[in-house]
Amino acid sequence: MQDRIADAAIEEIKARGLKFAIRDVASRLGMSTKTLYQHFDSKEQLITFLIEQSIQEMKDAEAQMMQEDSLPVVQKIERALMMLPNAFAFTDIRTLDELKKLYPEQWRLVEAYVQEGWENIRLLVDKGVQERSIRPFDIGLFIDMYTGALYQLMDRKTKEGGRLSLEEALRRMVDMLLYGIVK
Repeated sequence: MQDRIADAAIEEIKARGLKFAIRDVASRLGMSTKTLYQHFDSKEQLITFLIEQSIQEMKDAEAQMMQEDSLPVVQKIERALMMLPNAFAFTDIRTLDELKKLYPEQWRLVEAYVQEGWENIRLLVDKGVQERSIRPFDIGLFIDMYTGALYQLMDRKTKEGGRLSLEEALRRMVDMLLYGIVK
């Protein structure tokens, strides 16, 4: 039942942002809010569940990608840097900004993942340097640049009305970080 509620909440977030009401989620499912509250004590708990579920989905997808021997290292790095969960309700940059402002405790979960989820990329970079498909570089600085660019992109897109999807913005950002701007 929690997954059904989560799916309905994702649809509400896509339609209304994080200002959705629990009664709207319950109505979407044809249940009472009392029934919904038997599964989630609060809207904050539901949002936390969605974030944790999405982070786990990304970790699982990254682990699966790491096992794919047919993919070259550079392509794995590119995919890992652009990885988003399939059904994540927070793929709109404006919704991420709402999360940051309205739900700071839940935002910290996202921020911790962005700051700490680099082990596989470090392994891939080491492998790429060993096989000479990547030149040696300062991975710490690269991580700082990626996370800084991601946060700056979120701030910029929120101010501009968020014309790009998070997926497209990540694609463009990763392209520049990996391949540069020189022809």
